Amino acid sequence: MFSQSKILVWYQVASQKVVLGEALSSENCDVVSDWRRAPSDEDCKAAQGYRLSLFDDDGREIADKPVSMFTADAFLDGIKKASL
Repeated sequence: MFSQSKILVWYQVASQKVVLGEALSSENCDVVSDWRRAPSDEDCKAAQGYRLSLFDDDGREIADKPVSMFTADAFLDGIKKASL
């Protein structure tokens, strides 16, 4: 069975979501584990705006957490390397 779990890396501007990248589960990538390992940045939630959202196989958002710009960038770098 093909798992379609995914992580969206996004930035919040006012009430808008700007999607920066997306990582899908695959044989080489377990996005649920990656999402759990990502450090949450609760202290700078209002100032930063970067977030990771975890979606289940049915496409429903099941979790969301604020992250630092550096964590978001690390996820985006991993996404870019996985697509090459």
